[in-house]
Amino acid sequence: MQAKIAGGGLKAYTEVVQTAKGPVTRVRVGPYSSREAAEKVRPQLQKLQLDGKVVPR
Repeated sequence: MQAKIAGGGLKAYTEVVQTAKGPVTRVRVGPYSSREAAEKVRPQLQKLQLDGKVVPR
């Protein structure tokens, strides 16, 4: 997924987080200077047939 996002011209990285069911790897895009800037990227993700949420770090 990270390679697919990077191939679409977006900066992506992974982050491993611990959950009750064990470790999960998140793929994140960014960082962006504002929520508005991040929201503008969502259509690019949708063109890659991906969806996401904008969340503060």
